[in-house]
Amino acid sequence: MEKEVIITKVLEKHTVYLRKLKNISKKRYLYRKLHKIVKENEYFLGITGLRGIGKTILLLQLAEEFNGVYLSADDRELRGIDLYDIIKALAESGYNKIFIDEIHTKPDWDKDLKSVYDERLAYIVFTGSSSIKIKKLKVDLSRRLVIEHLMPASFREWMMIKKDVELPLLSLNKMIKNKTNLTKRYGYAHKYINDYYKYGGVLYDARTDFYKTILSTIEMIAVKDLSIIKEIDPEIEENFFKLLYMIALSKPLELSYSKLGNVLDKNKVWVMRFLADVEKTEVLKRVYPCGKGVKMVRKEAKYYLPFPYRYSLCDSLNKSPDIGSLREEFFINHINSCYLKTNSKSTADFNVKNMIFEIGGSGKRGKQNADYIVFEGLDTSKNKIPLFLFGLLY
Repeated sequence: MEKEVIITKVLEKHTVYLRKLKNISKKRYLYRKLHKIVKENEYFLGITGLRGIGKTILLLQLAEEFNGVYLSADDRELRGIDLYDIIKALAESGYNKIFIDEIHTKPDWDKDLKSVYDERLAYIVFTGSSSIKIKKLKVDLSRRLVIEHLMPASFREWMMIKKDVELPLLSLNKMIKNKTNLTKRYGYAHKYINDYYKYGGVLYDARTDFYKTILSTIEMIAVKDLSIIKEIDPEIEENFFKLLYMIALSKPLELSYSKLGNVLDKNKVWVMRFLADVEKTEVLKRVYPCGKGVKMVRKEAKYYLPFPYRYSLCDSLNKSPDIGSLREEFFINHINSCYLKTNSKSTADFNVKNMIFEIGGSGKRGKQNADYIVFEGLDTSKNKIPLFLFGLLY
């Protein structure tokens, strides 16, 4: 394809995509750091993260700020054109900052980027819907770029963007030490937790088709992102959804490899490998029993989803998600932890920096002798901590 045709196709779509920024004034937490990296102009920049959490808008904001050109690597009109040829055509026409979305959809994109870097054709910022393939980069390219990971919108960030409510960024120690004063000052945010359960994590408009949009995103992950790891086939896609529905409908208890194997009609080894692959797409988070070494990773984990996947999947079946699972999901999606495996059927305790947290409702009494009881309420007496405060940790 001639250079002029490539440029025309890219610039036509560039102006269309920039319209998405209309009425969007706020930026994700990672924007300031990314802005600094682009301004320094030393290394190429890659942005990874779960599909649908705002990477495209973030990329467009950067493109607009630096007067760059935006393009989507999976644009149908650019199919069959090597990434290198697209970049070279733009660079030769004076466009020296190029922002590429969904770069992993182009074959040999890593080799093309290496050539672009070595030839100093242009400065590149790109996104990938998952970090799967990017983590497998060859060393010679990895030395030429910086990879930053975008997390789903935290409760704090979601409140800022969707509710126009500013909440402070806290460290765990500061939050625990000042829990009473913080609750007095920001306790009004507690009432939005249920909305976050239903609509948080992503920044889509909460319209009537909201959950359909989430389910479409999950389907895209199954078809496109999971296929990066292995050849996708109808059985893999079917098992992907079986797994997610099983987790979405479960209470906060461990699901054994044997139980998962029975549902998926697979042996334990297959299940373990499949779980590892699904986890790479970031639609699944496994929390392991506390301990050290490889042995702990091989033990039964607890399974959680990003928000608002549990509500979306349950809604499609006309069911309500388990509230205990939602509370634990809120906790572990805002802070890294392991859990204390016990013989008790009561809610498991989580260990964070050698502090034990028990998650529950307002009636929780701390029968497991946890250091802190985390619950949906505003009482901060004794060792109680309101759940919403954990949403301010990033």
